[in-house]
Amino acid sequence: MKKHAKKVLAITLFVASISLLLPTMAAAAKATNPAPFSIAHRGASGQAPENTMAAFEKSLEYQADYFEVDVQMTKDGELILMHDTTVDRTTNGTGRVKDFTFEEIRALDAGSWFHESFAGEKVPTLGEVLDRYTGSNIGILVELKNPELYPGIEQKIAEELIQRNITTKDSNIVVQSFHWNAVKKIHQLLPDIATGVLIGYGQTVAGKITNEQLASFQTYASYVNPNKGLLNNDTVHRIHQHRLKTWPYTVNDRKTITQLLHFGVDGIITDYPLLVNMPANATTMKTLVERFEGKELSSKTAHALKVHLTAIHQYEKQGLQDKVIKHLNGLITLLNHQEENGFISNRAYQILLGEANFLVEDNTN
Repeated sequence: MKKHAKKVLAITLFVASISLLLPTMAAAAKATNPAPFSIAHRGASGQAPENTMAAFEKSLEYQADYFEVDVQMTKDGELILMHDTTVDRTTNGTGRVKDFTFEEIRALDAGSWFHESFAGEKVPTLGEVLDRYTGSNIGILVELKNPELYPGIEQKIAEELIQRNITTKDSNIVVQSFHWNAVKKIHQLLPDIATGVLIGYGQTVAGKITNEQLASFQTYASYVNPNKGLLNNDTVHRIHQHRLKTWPYTVNDRKTITQLLHFGVDGIITDYPLLVNMPANATTMKTLVERFEGKELSSKTAHALKVHLTAIHQYEKQGLQDKVIKHLNGLITLLNHQEENGFISNRAYQILLGEANFLVEDNTN
């Protein structure tokens, strides 16, 4: 009898000790598997003109962890933020960036193309962005665009960082490029600054990122940031095995974001940071509608969508999946009707439709 009592006591003590350890184990697991970063592509470029202060401010408002900027160089050696090698698409000017002086670039309107409410938005410099956001609650992902067009651009970027004492391991800056030699040069100039290699399909071996490439990358980079379509469970695992992190680009739909998070990516580069920061539900959709209202869709359309979403939210809280699906289908019908009649932009339509379809599928399974 005594032997049995001792056994029961031992089991009880073991269970109690495990119970005490569980919170610590859970905390440790959370510490080793932090939430993925959301990186606002060219700023929150889904809802403000890309590579402008307005887009970077939206990144803060939408609680992104980083925003990405594209760096090119003017005729007189100023580092400015623009994705394309020409100013045609995102300003009211025409011509190659490298053929303009900074003063000429500064005179251009970089906001009206996106929406009239952004008229007069200027092309910023890298220095201005570093001055405003270094030391804030958001990091900066600096991409070197077409460095072969701008001899010495790596040195100039390094000088901008050195001038502001942004040279240590804890600096909230990552420098990346599709041009891996440029990344190597940045690493040589500033060995403590985090660097990343961008990878498109044409830079793979038969559509695959190889272990040989990863072994090379880890000698001068901390991040491997590929096209989203190049990642799967195995590739993400191999990237992590090489002590590298991965932020795929550019992911603007909930289904792909969910899949990439399942693979274990460390961050998501997106035009819509809300899709990474907020869960898939009616409340998030309502927030998106409010952000689009007045620019991407009319107030009347926004009101009609929000009526549907308020009802869906109530059914979500009650766990009434059939009613959630029914009202989501009604919302999809409304979105299609508004798009056909030109009351919503294609950009907003695609994002909201993707969210609605994801929620239908999620509630059906």
